[in-house]
Amino acid sequence: MARVLLVEDEPNIATIIVFKLEREGHQVHWEASAIAVPAAADATQPELVLLDSSLPDGDPFILLSMLAPRSPVVMMTEFRDTVTPQRARMAGAVATVEKPFKPTQLARLVAQLVPATAAGRP
Repeated sequence: MARVLLVEDEPNIATIIVFKLEREGHQVHWEASAIAVPAAADATQPELVLLDSSLPDGDPFILLSMLAPRSPVVMMTEFRDTVTPQRARMAGAVATVEKPFKPTQLARLVAQLVPATAAGRP
């Protein structure tokens, strides 16, 4: 399946996402720190990035603009506004997901977004 880079500072949320996506067959690398993301992206070469919109140690929109040219990025946001999803898409996100979400909802979105070759499909 796909190599997924998860950027999420909340361990409880990250654990649930990692568990679900790994059960779906994806390889998930989790980073809780924005500072570690550039090196992690270089090391893992993700086919998809799941990026939290609220990180305590860095601007997720700067990360988004850095990651989007290399990998599709889904921004996960707890903000209940229209500005954040618009801003995310303008910065290069292919989709946004509003928290809280069901793990199955996120897994379905990942399956839709990963390249067909990564998902084992012709």
